[in-house]
Amino acid sequence: MFTIADMGSKRLEKVLVKDKTEDPKKLAEIIKSDIYILLQNYMELKNLDVNFDVDIEGYTLNIKAEAKRIKTFGILQN
Repeated sequence: MFTIADMGSKRLEKVLVKDKTEDPKKLAEIIKSDIYILLQNYMELKNLDVNFDVDIEGYTLNIKAEAKRIKTFGILQN
């Protein structure tokens, strides 16, 4: 059974998470932009979908990238 203190603690956690992610859409756009730049180094992108969710448990990031082709790149040295 939850006490009033437990309920208050959970509500405070929700408020703190909301404060940190005041505008999750803006954060998702920034992440999408960074991922797009990174993936362009390796492939010719056709489509990029990034979904970013925040809740009390943490963060969820789903990325779906469609590419026309993989770019040729050099060999990594050991």
